[in-house]
Amino acid sequence: MSQLALNRRAMIGSLAGAAFAAASPALGRGQVPEYGSVQGLLDSYVAAGRVPGAVVAIVRSGGAAGAFSPQYLVSGKTAFDGGTPVTPDTLWRVYSMTKPITAMAVMQQVAAGALNLDQPIADILPEFKSMRVLLAPEKGLESRAAERPITVRHLLTHTSGLSYSIIGNGPLEKEYRRLGLLPGIGSMGRGPGDGPEPDLQGLLLGLASLPLNSEPGTGWRYSVALDVAGGLLERLTKKRFDTVLSEQLFKPLGMNSTGFSIGDGQLSRLSSNYAWIKPDLTLLDKPVLIDGPGRSDWLGPQKLLAGGAGLLSSARDYARFGQMLLDDGIFEGKRVMQRGVARAAMSNLMPAGVFYDRSLGFGAGGRVTLFDTRSAGDGTPAGTYGWGGAAGTLFQVDPVRQMAVVVMLQYLPQQRFPMPREFQVAINRDLGSQA
Repeated sequence: MSQLALNRRAMIGSLAGAAFAAASPALGRGQVPEYGSVQGLLDSYVAAGRVPGAVVAIVRSGGAAGAFSPQYLVSGKTAFDGGTPVTPDTLWRVYSMTKPITAMAVMQQVAAGALNLDQPIADILPEFKSMRVLLAPEKGLESRAAERPITVRHLLTHTSGLSYSIIGNGPLEKEYRRLGLLPGIGSMGRGPGDGPEPDLQGLLLGLASLPLNSEPGTGWRYSVALDVAGGLLERLTKKRFDTVLSEQLFKPLGMNSTGFSIGDGQLSRLSSNYAWIKPDLTLLDKPVLIDGPGRSDWLGPQKLLAGGAGLLSSARDYARFGQMLLDDGIFEGKRVMQRGVARAAMSNLMPAGVFYDRSLGFGAGGRVTLFDTRSAGDGTPAGTYGWGGAAGTLFQVDPVRQMAVVVMLQYLPQQRFPMPREFQVAINRDLGSQA
């Protein structure tokens, strides 16, 4: 995408946001927002034994200086048995909330002219040059030659035709498991017959050897595309993926607690993760500890740096990322992303005629609300961007109400409890009372 196109898209998004903001409740000068409904929701989850603890970080726009202005709501401890009180610096497995971070690093390279949104990824990753597409995904691996290449845009918006072992059990997903192409899957998620874990470049080679589920650019399918994007960045920059993220985002933002692994000295800061489901998908009445704080799959160097699901972070760190996006690439007076790029990245980047969940758009690594849905009580303003993680974490940037929110808690699977809907209802209620 050219800089002109980025600026044009950002301008349109800015004008739309301004129009909605004019009708939104505004806080008076010096007024400190209160979030009683959100705090009550966190407390209720802890009291009901759904999670041992939770943290919410809320930031308002820092203006032209991009000032970091967090508010934190906390409840509970890091573990059901023992543990310590959670804080803004407790560490959480953000799983798929890794995707927006990876996607923004890609957008930085697009803005720098090193990539183009509609550029075939085979220019950088030649193993993806001659992809094939399944004839009948539910039946077998018979395939035909793809009619179009996978592009950078396709990776960012889950329209590449790639799949995920966690969203199906068809022939292609079984091949992913057989070859060990399971980025972000911890030891609990691996079963008998799953292949050995590759490194990031090995993941790319394995995926390129298999057919696609569908023709690139023709439909939305959740996938390992952002893991491929991480490998693309590695190949493009000739640096390890974790180094790329550190140099482009983590160091400029002061995200010192975010990474793909932890050392022994950080285990006391790690939240415990619990499963409410058996490996055979049977629901449990009581949760089972699967990771932390005494041991963790994230302890020590990781072989596969998963750009789609591999990061640990804190509420404070992820709120820094949210503040930067909210303030169009500026954080504490420093420009981290070129002007207009963050706004463009949080706009709808889907191929023409393609939607997520029938009526939503998708930006760089996260969904985008296309129409104001607040009248339903659990909706968001148009232009809201965000995504969640497998263990219940949530993130969104709301350009209309000029805020970003981060929810950190741990339970698997995310669908076990209606936290996304309940949180949106709670924060809408709190914001509605701030006239």
